[in-house]
Amino acid sequence: MIGNQRLTTHTLPVIWVDAILLFTLCEWVFLSLKSAKAPEALSFVDVSLGLLPGFLLMVAVRLATPPDVPIEVFAFFALAGLAHALDFQRRYRQNKHK
Repeated sequence: MIGNQRLTTHTLPVIWVDAILLFTLCEWVFLSLKSAKAPEALSFVDVSLGLLPGFLLMVAVRLATPPDVPIEVFAFFALAGLAHALDFQRRYRQNKHK
């Protein structure tokens, strides 16, 4: 934002942040169940601690946002999600080869 002018006029409803938070909770449940069944999977603690920082940051964004969220916020959410997936894949591979 520059002064009172936004850099972009493209926004999405804040409910999309809620959808990402819900997806993250579903991801936590899925990965936690997988960790209980597969010895090569990440442990419950690793999954939980891996997801918690991003989840809490998204909650902070959700609490601080107006009804419409700039599209750039979702672009950064997408980049963070990609980095997160690559990190978990790397950890899974390391754990599998132990």
